[in-house]
Amino acid sequence: MRYATAFILCILLAFPTPGTVAISAEKGQRPEVKLDQVPGIEGKYQLVGKADGLKGARQIEMVEFFNYSCGHCYKFLQTSERLHKKYKGKLLHKKSPIYWGQQTPYPAMAFYISDEQGVEKKFTQELFDTNFQLNVNIFQPRVIKLLARDYGIEQEMMQGMQSPAIKTKVQNSLALAQQYKANETPTVIINKTLRVTPSISGGSVDLMTDNLEVIFDSILKP
Repeated sequence: MRYATAFILCILLAFPTPGTVAISAEKGQRPEVKLDQVPGIEGKYQLVGKADGLKGARQIEMVEFFNYSCGHCYKFLQTSERLHKKYKGKLLHKKSPIYWGQQTPYPAMAFYISDEQGVEKKFTQELFDTNFQLNVNIFQPRVIKLLARDYGIEQEMMQGMQSPAIKTKVQNSLALAQQYKANETPTVIINKTLRVTPSISGGSVDLMTDNLEVIFDSILKP
């Protein structure tokens, strides 16, 4: 982030981000976890689909439901890189932004708009940094507009915020999260079959990343 933009955000727009209603292991509100077992698949997970064909699959599809105010999601940006490096072409990581309670849909919309502009990864990092490092409420459209200016996509961002197609993508993400009961972030769905969260994995993102590695190894092993 450019210094001038950061300074303006801190002076004019800074105030705490609205709280979420997500289950947060960071706050010690861990739900009681019931685990499932699939023959040949090690690790900690819950079964959310049919396990037929899971063992020995050639590719891992990891759908991640995340929230821009979630500290675990922020850290998973970093720890998930280990998975990308190890599994490379065998791992397809799909991200689905969701929001809670009184939060607005604008960051989720910005995710899809920035993705269309080819800068999603950088812009997602920017939103997380702005929230956690500057303590700026990123659920305001004017904050997103200001950040988009630095990436040269201010006009595209404003137009996208009015796009029915973008709004549909956000609604589809919320509907899919509800389908998989993604009441904690990040929630990871593996090959439409297994659900993994920090709570399921032991309470931290580091443990969740280790757990995902164990699960992926088991699935890919013939």
